[in-house]
Amino acid sequence: MKLRLPGVLLLFTLTVAPVLPGFGSVAAAGIENPTCELIRPGTYRLNFQTSPGAGPVQVFASSKPDHIDSKQPLLTIRKTPADVSVPNLSGRVYFHLKPTTGPTRVVSIRRLPLEGAQNFRDLGGYRTSDGHYVRWGLVYRSNYLANLTANDSDYLNHLGIRLVCDVRSASERARAPDHWTGNAPEFVSVPIGPNQSASPTADDLKRRVAAINLETKDSARPYDYAVEYAEQYGKILRRIAAGDLPVVEHCTSGKDRTGVFSAILLTALGVPRDIVVEDYLLSNQYMLSPDAIDATTADLQRAFSLAEPPDPSIVRAIMTARPETLEATLDKIIKTYGSFENYLRDALKLSDSELAMIRQRLLEP
Repeated sequence: MKLRLPGVLLLFTLTVAPVLPGFGSVAAAGIENPTCELIRPGTYRLNFQTSPGAGPVQVFASSKPDHIDSKQPLLTIRKTPADVSVPNLSGRVYFHLKPTTGPTRVVSIRRLPLEGAQNFRDLGGYRTSDGHYVRWGLVYRSNYLANLTANDSDYLNHLGIRLVCDVRSASERARAPDHWTGNAPEFVSVPIGPNQSASPTADDLKRRVAAINLETKDSARPYDYAVEYAEQYGKILRRIAAGDLPVVEHCTSGKDRTGVFSAILLTALGVPRDIVVEDYLLSNQYMLSPDAIDATTADLQRAFSLAEPPDPSIVRAIMTARPETLEATLDKIIKTYGSFENYLRDALKLSDSELAMIRQRLLEP
């Protein structure tokens, strides 16, 4: 896909410095923690902090996260937040922010504007403890893809996605198979969690909600499959190490099994725990909106063979991501294996060279 600004063909290339596999000290300079929000079609709100001496920031728009297509910036920003209008661009836009002093930073919207997948998100842009950033446009997390529209498929086909890892069970996949038209990527089944051959019932739903309601902040149950199905998560990370990128990992809601996957990956990359938990909690923003609640209500009615739609309180109880759940999961990993590095090596069966390659592929300076 070629990207055009009014009257300009964008051809300029940005050279990205290679990332060393190990972690080192990175001096804070230039732009930090950039964010991007789509506030209306064709208009984005950019926000970031700059270090002293960074100077004005030039903003370039591109269809790719790893190069700048234009010689001329869209505009120059001297303070944020700032709104940027790019009405003539279709598909996904990446903004390259070039300060007077310091490295160029890339930013884009985190949730992709799909019609049939409310929780399809990019894991890029997070800052590691030592000052690196996770690259945009390489690893996505999502809820199931059974309801993708033709427009969604067209949008996704321009992202060059090579691999989709579906962690749902065989019965889940049979009830709601992924749907992707056009130039579809490779789909791989990596089941996480038990396979229930029979369809869940209304009583199953009641028991699930009752268990959730009994939990408190001090009694939160961790996700057991973080340990029980660790080798399955390792299979996905091994595909990332091998360069099968961009990749999408998804379950049904994109909250639980996918939340654990995202936490494992981001922690392995060196993203601080509080930011990992914040990423996990973004599912609330996207899955508890009125439109998402309506869609999930219909999904639950079909999945549990309910005579009537479930009460909204039941839907919210099931779909709410609670920070203590992920915290308890990360604590269980450390308690079980002694350290997160031990978990990656002994439970996920990742070698040092595979971990180094994952970090090299997914981290920018």
